[in-house]
Amino acid sequence: MPLVKVNLRKGRTSEEKTAIGASIQEALVSILKVPEADRYQLFTEFDDENFRHTDSYLGLEYTAGLLIIEITFLQGRDDEVKKALLARINRNLVSAGVVGPDDVFVMITEIGLANISFGQGLAQRAVGVAAR
Repeated sequence: MPLVKVNLRKGRTSEEKTAIGASIQEALVSILKVPEADRYQLFTEFDDENFRHTDSYLGLEYTAGLLIIEITFLQGRDDEVKKALLARINRNLVSAGVVGPDDVFVMITEIGLANISFGQGLAQRAVGVAAR
């Protein structure tokens, strides 16, 4: 059920966005073992006035190509899995040629099983509710 939000500056091509989405999805499938069909991605584009960030932080140098990626998924995975996910996303995006290694900012948010409905007003992943 991961929900992926990619925040980026305006100007990326459709092909670049496809590569970004595919890079993130591959990491979710391979590291979190989510089904390939479990894909929910939102791309939000900002003009320069509304996409502000520091030029450098923690030894990293950011460019105008910075991606700020928010991923929300169900709680329960240990820190090693989350670290592996972060590394895989970065590797995939760099390999796809859409960013440099410093320009991948990722924030993970975990939610409880009763905090998501895929439709019909049901918490399909909550204990006692059959998954569809």
